[in-house]
Amino acid sequence: MKVLYAAAEISPFARMTNTADLLRFLPASLQDKGFEIRILLPKYGTINDRRNRLHEVIRLSGIEVEVGENVETMKIKVASIPNAKLQVYFLDNDTYFKRKGLFKDPKNEKYFPDNDQRLVFYNKGVLETVRKLGWKPDIIHCHDWAPGIIPALLKSVYKDDPNFEGTKVVYNIHSPVNEGVFDPSILDYLKLNDEADKELFLHEGKVDFRRTGLRHADHVVTGNELIDELDGLFEELNITPDKIQGSPQDVSAKFADYYRELKGEQE
Repeated sequence: MKVLYAAAEISPFARMTNTADLLRFLPASLQDKGFEIRILLPKYGTINDRRNRLHEVIRLSGIEVEVGENVETMKIKVASIPNAKLQVYFLDNDTYFKRKGLFKDPKNEKYFPDNDQRLVFYNKGVLETVRKLGWKPDIIHCHDWAPGIIPALLKSVYKDDPNFEGTKVVYNIHSPVNEGVFDPSILDYLKLNDEADKELFLHEGKVDFRRTGLRHADHVVTGNELIDELDGLFEELNITPDKIQGSPQDVSAKFADYYRELKGEQE
């Protein structure tokens, strides 16, 4: 079974929350159980190529991503998670991710003003990379707020793409933190098709990545650190999330069963 992981952090390459530590373990353990895993992460300027032994995948060079009226290209680099057989794919683009910081400027701890464009590039770039790979995921597993637009893109811009035919989307919220709320101008960068209902992206005049992910995902999962902080939001959206919690080993075993159940739904 093929499972794609989309996340903005994974130890030891980039860390914002404890989610990065879980993702250091979870996909590698699932690969050991026989799952075919791919992980896609932004290539932040804080990630040192030499220290982390990154190398470019030449056959994936020159992938184009539309961000509004601009077309950005990217390189794809890979590195192995230390002491694991699992590789991480990095989306490398100088315009958005060369700077020394994840989503905040380390000089003043303020959010980068173009985080909306950077996240559009990342969310679309994940799907464009998978298309270029010619790899058809059974499941796309999105983690926390940063990849929250991916479920919506799959139901709009990419809904007729054969590469994602039958793909199930799991949206996993690990932390109550949400840094993905933007002005509606971000919709211009997404270049949605005419059939897309833009109202599904909007809430109180803003585009909320987490809310959008919840509204468009096929399945919602909550992790250890989420207690009852979002119960009101789940109730509002008529969502009953699946709780997959416990030690990393427990979570790995639970997700193995969960993925197999979803695969059974597809068949």
